[in-house]
This record gives sequence, C-alpha cells and structure tokens, in this order.
Amino acid sequence: MSQQLIATLGFFGGLVAAMVDGRRSVNIAALAAGLGLAAAAASVGGGPAALVPLLAGVAAALLGWLALRAATAMRWVPGLDPTVPVVAPPAALFGPRSIRALGAALALPAASWVSLNVQVGGVATAHGAIFATAYVWFVGCMRLLRARALDDLAAAAAVIGIAAATGWILEAGPGAIPEASAAAGLAPVAAAAAGWLVGRHRRTLRRPTAPQPEPGPEAAA
Repeated sequence: MSQQLIATLGFFGGLVAAMVDGRRSVNIAALAAGLGLAAAAASVGGGPAALVPLLAGVAAALLGWLALRAATAMRWVPGLDPTVPVVAPPAALFGPRSIRALGAALALPAASWVSLNVQVGGVATAHGAIFATAYVWFVGCMRLLRARALDDLAAAAAVIGIAAATGWILEAGPGAIPEASAAAGLAPVAAAAAGWLVGRHRRTLRRPTAPQPEPGPEAAA
C-alpha cells in the first residue's frame, strides 16, 4: 500500500474522530481512529500489527454499545449524563464542533512537519504512516484540551490510546505488539465507561400503576 493512501486513510480517520458528536461519539471516534491507523501499523508489522488499532476500535464500538444496552436494561437509578457540558454551556456560533474543525485543520501542518522531520524507529522513509499516526494523535490531544463533558474526555482517551499504540509499533516494530495492545486497550475501556453512563441516564423510571378505586353508588346510579 502506498504511503499516500496510508496518509489519506489516517487523515479521514482523524477527521471523523475530530468532528463526531453525540451520545455515540466515543464509539465512532475510536472506530474511525482504528480503521484509519490499521494501514499505518500494517506498513511496519504486517497483519498482526494492523489488528492492534483495528481490534481496539471495533472492541470500543462493541463494548460501548453493550454497556449502553446493559445499563438501559437495569433497574432505574439516577444517572449522570456524560454529554452535558461541565465547563460551560453549549455555544451555537463558533461552538465545540467549529473549534474542533479549526483544530483538525491546524493539525495538518503539524503532522506534516512531524512526518518530514522526525525519524521514528526503522520507518524513517514511511512518511505516510508517520503522518497518519501523528495526525490522529494531534486530533486526540485537541479533543482532550477542548473537552467540555465526560464523553469528550472518553473520546479523547480512546483516540490517543489507539494513536499511541500505533506510534509504539512504528517506533519499536512488531516486537512491541503486546505493549501496544495494552495502550490500545484504553479505547474499549473508555467506550464502555461512556456507554454505561449514557445508558444510566437514558433509563426511564417505571412507577407501579396505582389501583383504580371501586365505582361508588353514585356511579351505579
């Protein structure tokens, strides 16, 4: 696979991770990061290395969905909504998504500079893989710095974990797959935690139905 294609996949994966919003943002961001960086990891370690970011993204999406379903099915308990901003109220003009779009645009030259000037392990000539990993990592850091709610923090943790795992493979080669898998495991943990909180908040209170009073003599008359 050409380095240009690897860089393109990483760019689109990072762009989705930067822009996604909503209650499933953590799952989608982790899945996009995993899909976007699988080719970059494969350029160094082949198929086994590609499975590290790919499986981390898929596991994050699956565990996030399962945690949401489990929390929704349980008995009602007051839950914390992870999508409610903690730092400031939502802004309409130049809000969180606009700022993240600007951050994703600024990450392009930063990742390009890293790919051209920073030698990573034995892949000094694999500029596309380095660019893809650096771009997704910058996107994760941008989401972390701009986090306003718990789901933003979880999405940032998932993206940074997958990007760090891919960068570890680029630096140390296929021998670093076990350690990189541990770093990538941050993504499913963050997605499961966010899904659990979302599911708890979405549960509805089921009150027992009050018995209906017996009709009195007036009703019979």
